[in-house]
Amino acid sequence: MGNAEHHVIVIGAAVLDTKIYSNTPAVEPARSNPGHIQLSWGGVARNIAENLVRLGVDVSLITAVGNDPWGRALLENLRALNIDVSAALISEDKPTAAFAGLYHADKSVWVAFDAMEVLQEITPGYLHRLRNLIRDADMICVDANLSARAFQTLFRLTSQYSIPVCADPTAALLSHRLHPYLPEITAITPDRDEAEALVGFDLTDDAAITQATRRMVQLGVGLAIVTLGADGLFYATSEEHGRIPPLPIEVVDPIGAGDALTAAVAYGLLEGVSPEEAVRLGVAAAEQTMLCHETVCSTLSLESLYGHWPL
Repeated sequence: MGNAEHHVIVIGAAVLDTKIYSNTPAVEPARSNPGHIQLSWGGVARNIAENLVRLGVDVSLITAVGNDPWGRALLENLRALNIDVSAALISEDKPTAAFAGLYHADKSVWVAFDAMEVLQEITPGYLHRLRNLIRDADMICVDANLSARAFQTLFRLTSQYSIPVCADPTAALLSHRLHPYLPEITAITPDRDEAEALVGFDLTDDAAITQATRRMVQLGVGLAIVTLGADGLFYATSEEHGRIPPLPIEVVDPIGAGDALTAAVAYGLLEGVSPEEAVRLGVAAAEQTMLCHETVCSTLSLESLYGHWPL
């Protein structure tokens, strides 16, 4: 551990990202198409962990990687960022998780594939063996890649030790895994599709999005945020609800903005600021990330965060 004031445990995916950008508006099947291919480290949990470290937080990452060249390189990258990976699991049977996405010119996903089987190695028993680490955390941040049984153990431990949880639903198809534990979640940060999966109705307009944030609070969430990328967000607590309007920026790359928002909201709550201030810190981090070519903006810091404070 370092000398930071807060210690956060982040649990979930750390992966090899392959991002493919077409150089042409259309892709021809069964032919080689010109494009740009970028390899980088990713995964929602890994990205949240790096953002938190850049905000001055001590971070331990509980993830699983394969005992292969990619897994070893990934752990080395995390160590170089001063992220504690002593609790990371190294699998002898499954390869390191990977994600591959084909993107439109505006950087939105066209089609994507993932191979996340190694994360099933984070079993209830494995989390139970880490119970003392969990007990001593100031907060847990989690993505939705854990199994249902692993979530059951994790939330039993966080409830037992009264540890606040900040959750990123990660993808619409995974959001349901968090639904049973909404009363145990301090803050949750779904995008529109993920929020629809959580509340069970379409978010077709602003009124519906407001209703969704309030519904999540009614189900037990402390702070519910529905993110809309550069179009801002909606949020609610038991005492207030509001909207931060579209951001006056020209987006360079939206990938990773939601992870940065989750990390900055978690940081704000650790600092004891109001929910609205925590949300605005999250928006500032997302804005800075959308102006950056990197998935995790290398210039993110507390100073830059407050410099991007949305008015």
